[in-house]
Amino acid sequence: MASPLRYLTGSSAKHAAPAGKAATSARPNLSVVPRRRRAASFAVVLIMMIAAVMMGAVFLHTQIAERQLEIDRLERSVRQAQADFDVLRAKRAELRAPTRLSSEARTLGLVPGSESRFVAVDPMTLAITIARTGQKPVGDEILIGGDGRLGPLDQFRLVKSVAAEAP
Repeated sequence: MASPLRYLTGSSAKHAAPAGKAATSARPNLSVVPRRRRAASFAVVLIMMIAAVMMGAVFLHTQIAERQLEIDRLERSVRQAQADFDVLRAKRAELRAPTRLSSEARTLGLVPGSESRFVAVDPMTLAITIARTGQKPVGDEILIGGDGRLGPLDQFRLVKSVAAEAP
């Protein structure tokens, strides 16, 4: 069996090709094949992906900054509203002060009352009023043992039982 290496080196005289034509035909015609541009296309795709991620990060950062500006504006308006509320509350407290009210009453010519009278209200009238309106009168509460409170209808029952007129 003949080795292909012998044809190239010319070591075997028996199998050697004629000098002119055979030397060129035994050698294959080789040419350089251009390399595929995989690296270049990969680099382009990678750069595009990095650019897209960076643009997304810029967009996200812009949105966060806009939201923070809105939050700051709202917080400033809340602080301003609280300051305005505090000023108005102080004015209200000043206007409702008993000393100011009494001095204003004196300037209008009013004098303090010499006696006070309480008007007695019939418990039945109170109960009917509460039943019709669904609201109990302000300041009309009876304490039981210092911790529990009776409702208006329970007060009515209590008054009736003390008066020996059970409902």
